[in-house]
Amino acid sequence: MENQRIRVSKAMLKSGLLTLLREKPLNQISVSELCSVSQINRTTFYKYYGSQMDLLNDVENDFLTKLDGDLKSIIAKSENALISVLNHLYERREIFSLLVGSLPPQDFAMDLFAIPSIGTIFQNMTNEENYSETESKYIRRFVFQGTFTVLCDWLCSEDPEPVAEIAGILMVLREKIM
Repeated sequence: MENQRIRVSKAMLKSGLLTLLREKPLNQISVSELCSVSQINRTTFYKYYGSQMDLLNDVENDFLTKLDGDLKSIIAKSENALISVLNHLYERREIFSLLVGSLPPQDFAMDLFAIPSIGTIFQNMTNEENYSETESKYIRRFVFQGTFTVLCDWLCSEDPEPVAEIAGILMVLREKIM
């Protein structure tokens, strides 16, 4: 368990990284600049992280862990989980966009759809008794990747469409595929 000082130092570094990612890509952010913006000593940075990418991976992990916890409670309370989940993502679109723009998209997509709450939402996307194990695997992958692309286009746009419209589009796509 981390003590409060460690948590504060890491939080300051994460906040500093997100601030800088709003201005430029990760490969243009130096550790010195990051430490200056975060008001953290370079030695402290290297005590916890080996590189800026390690810090970004920690930011991603925090985002996905919190998202999973939040979505679990949303799913438990909501009959129409898709709308609630999309609302939740919409509210966090800035960090989602920063992660999409900074991490390899395939890696972020795989990490996103690997969290248990997202898996729960999408496990019923295919009626698996109608398909072989191989068919189900590829249909799920196709649906996940297509959904991820829609989410990226939507959440990363300057003027995102309303949540209900995106939910409707995703449901139409699901029906057409199935």
